Amino acid sequence: MMEILSAVFQGILQGLTEFLPISSSGHLAIYQHLTNNTNESSLLFTVLLHVGTLFAVCFVFRKTIAALIIEFFKMFGDIFKGKFSFKTMNTERRTILMMVLSSAMLLLIVIPVFNGYALKDIVDPFTSDKDFFWIVGVMLIVTSVLMFISHRITSSDKPTRNCANTKDALLIGLTQAAAAIFPGLSRSGSTTATALACGLNKEYATQYSFILSVPAVAAAALLEFKDALEVGGVADINILATIVGIVVSAIVGIIAIKTFVWLIKKNRYIIFSYYCAFAGVAVLIISIIEHAAK
Repeated sequence: MMEILSAVFQGILQGLTEFLPISSSGHLAIYQHLTNNTNESSLLFTVLLHVGTLFAVCFVFRKTIAALIIEFFKMFGDIFKGKFSFKTMNTERRTILMMVLSSAMLLLIVIPVFNGYALKDIVDPFTSDKDFFWIVGVMLIVTSVLMFISHRITSSDKPTRNCANTKDALLIGLTQAAAAIFPGLSRSGSTTATALACGLNKEYATQYSFILSVPAVAAAALLEFKDALEVGGVADINILATIVGIVVSAIVGIIAIKTFVWLIKKNRYIIFSYYCAFAGVAVLIISIIEHAAK
């Protein structure tokens, strides 16, 4: 029963923090740090919760995603027919190409570049070590700063665009890559803030950020599941608790997405900047106390 209750709690936590710009990885790291629940099965459970939030994105933005998929196949048809042209691309086709470019930035963290080690392999031992819990606090504060800056920019009268360009795609992609390896750096918060700071309008920026998460989350889930199989973490998974967690994270995720989109439109998301700053400082204080007690 306790595992079911824990799954419900973590599902709510995942659904809220994945899409509200307050970092799901950061809050789950805080929860697991305070409960001393950091074994391989808990790490796999965290990954599986992302399946629920992946469904939430696909459900909320189903019309936009369907339009992009249809346009993707039309674009390939035009390429084979010799009718494709960069100059005459519509918004959907440009968005597809920009999302591919943004997603490609994730390769920077998984390709071996330092003596055979990928950036993710170098960073992971530190971010998963209890002695480096303070990293979560620092990244929450970075999230807060990014959202504060973007809020100031979007509050001005600067003109906005309804489609990303190459520079936008690279910056958003790099932000997403950083969020993928640093717990506490909100993926939704940092990528949306970057998109808004680049001058994209609010509706397009939020859609771009959330839909961009689909291939990223799917790829991360597959990689982490593979790692869990190698270390035997699957055997310790409670199937019922996992299903409950996934369903809860999906339902809460849908609510969180709709709430965040509404707050972006009303330009009221600055509240999350304040929250992340508070949470980041709290984590740093906890880390200082723990180190002082050793």
